[in-house]
Amino acid sequence: MSCLASCCAASTCGLCSSVASGISKRSARLAYCGLFGLSLIVSWILREVAAPILEKIPWINTSTHSEEWFQIQAVLRVSMGNFLFFAILALIMIGVKDQNDQRDAWHHGGWIVKMVFWLLLVVLMFFLPNVVISIYGTLSKFGAGLFLLVQVIILLDCTHSWNDAWIEKDEQKWYIALLAVSIGCYIAAFVLSGILFIWFDPSGNDCGLNVFFIVMTMILAFVFAVIALHPAADVNHLPVSFN
Repeated sequence: MSCLASCCAASTCGLCSSVASGISKRSARLAYCGLFGLSLIVSWILREVAAPILEKIPWINTSTHSEEWFQIQAVLRVSMGNFLFFAILALIMIGVKDQNDQRDAWHHGGWIVKMVFWLLLVVLMFFLPNVVISIYGTLSKFGAGLFLLVQVIILLDCTHSWNDAWIEKDEQKWYIALLAVSIGCYIAAFVLSGILFIWFDPSGNDCGLNVFFIVMTMILAFVFAVIALHPAADVNHLPVSFN
């Protein structure tokens, strides 16, 4: 039985190593996005199951707290480990301008080491005192806004490049594909807005601010769509639909 377990573990490690190596050769960004997605899944799982465990840790359960408080603690500690991981990598990459730099190999390779390092950072966060996590939780509110702003800029750049690439082909099928994707994005945006009403405006709760932001987002999306479709507007439809 132990031999079988060892073989399975070795095969799993080999498979993970091969997959990570293959992804990183094509685009390190895909691998980093996958790792970021993994952190979100871990946060979600711990939010649901970690509260009873955290209640038994003396340096975390220092006074009477609600179950929601422990859930927030679990998410913040995973978030802080994730932040430190990417912050350390970002600092290491400062000044790298081309692939001839030795540090570029660190950026694209060594994924098993990176995964272990990421896991260690996340685990270590659960040994920190509550005051450190409280400070991080306050700062993360501003950091989250900055993070979203950067993501919007990256998304806009990506959609503009996508739009220009299809227009440059100057063929009817690509124009039709562009129109189809744009319409699909509009539909997805309004469907998601409807789902947000269910998630962030539950029955019996006063969530006026949530409703305000959701409604304003839908109104602005509609206004931008009308402007983009106007003959006098020289804009790309795909980036507008993603917005």
